[in-house]
Amino acid sequence: MILRVTLVTPTVPFNELNSANGTLTILDIKQEGESQRLLVEFKGDEEVLQKFQGNFTKVSKLKYLGTIKVRGVIEEVLSRYIIVNGVINEKSTLWTVILNGYQELKRLLKDLHEHGVDAKVLKVTKYKTEDILTARQEQILRIALEAGYYEFPRKITIRGLAEKLELSVSSLSEIIRRAEKNVIINYFDEKGL
Repeated sequence: MILRVTLVTPTVPFNELNSANGTLTILDIKQEGESQRLLVEFKGDEEVLQKFQGNFTKVSKLKYLGTIKVRGVIEEVLSRYIIVNGVINEKSTLWTVILNGYQELKRLLKDLHEHGVDAKVLKVTKYKTEDILTARQEQILRIALEAGYYEFPRKITIRGLAEKLELSVSSLSEIIRRAEKNVIINYFDEKGL
C-alpha cells in the first residue's frame, strides 16, 4: 500500500528566509557524496535569491527554479524517499512524502529520530492505486508546470528541465509523454468519449 505522508520538521539550512521576502519549496533531493543537491523553486525578490548561492533559472517575474547544495541531516534522510515537496517557512518545513506502506513510514521516522530530528506526522493518506499518475509522474509534471514548461512561449526547454532534474532528455520526455497520455485518457474516459 502506497502512502502519502505529510510531516513537519525544523528548518535548519534556510533560517534567513521568512515569508516577507520569499518562499522556497524543495521539489527533489539527490544525495551527492557528503552533501545533498536540492531542486528548489524560489518565489520572491532576486536580491534574496543571491543568499542561497545556487544555480537558478528565472521562469517568471518573481519565480526561479534552481539547485542548491546543502549538508543537512533531514535532507540526507529524505533523499532516500520520493518527496512530493518540502515547503520551507521560518521555523519549520512541511514535507509531503510518498512511502511504500507503514513499515517504510516507521523506518523514516526512526531514521529522523536517530539523527536527532524532531519530526511530527500531520497526515497519512492511502495513495490510491487507481490514481492516473504515478508519484514520479505527478512530481515531474508539477515541476514542469511550475518551471514554465507548459507556458507559451516556454520559460524552460525540455533540455533545461532535464538538466535541473538530472535526467536524460529522452527519459524526461518519456515520463512526460506517458503522464500526459494518462491525463488525456482519463479526461476522455470521464467525458464518456
